[in-house]
Amino acid sequence: MVIDVECLSRLFAGRRESISDARAFTRAFVVDRSPDDLVDTVELVVSELCTNAVEHTASGEEGGQFVLELAVHSEHVRVGVVDFGAHTEPTLNDEPFGVDAVSGRGLLIVETVSKAWGSERLRVGRRVWADVVGASM
Repeated sequence: MVIDVECLSRLFAGRRESISDARAFTRAFVVDRSPDDLVDTVELVVSELCTNAVEHTASGEEGGQFVLELAVHSEHVRVGVVDFGAHTEPTLNDEPFGVDAVSGRGLLIVETVSKAWGSERLRVGRRVWADVVGASM
């Protein structure tokens, strides 16, 4: 019996080391369900949203966690990250970046490679999501 799952989620510890685990989880789930050109882009979006959860929300505090949600649709892949919440809203950083900048561009990258993105408050925490579309979708 083969079970074809189009949506999958997983809980991760709110540590930087979990981001590479989230990328590997994403690749394993998306690789056979999406065009090849989309897999790397989805993995990039996962990396950026999970990094933001760990660095900018309570998910990155002692004992914190985040949930990665993946949903493959015919026209896009939706990536969602549910975190423990923060005092600020996720926003694009419109400050100019120097060539040596190593942070601050996560949501700009997400916006650039996604057809849409947003966030919503939940009863506990927040979900930040992005709809990623490849050239062949």
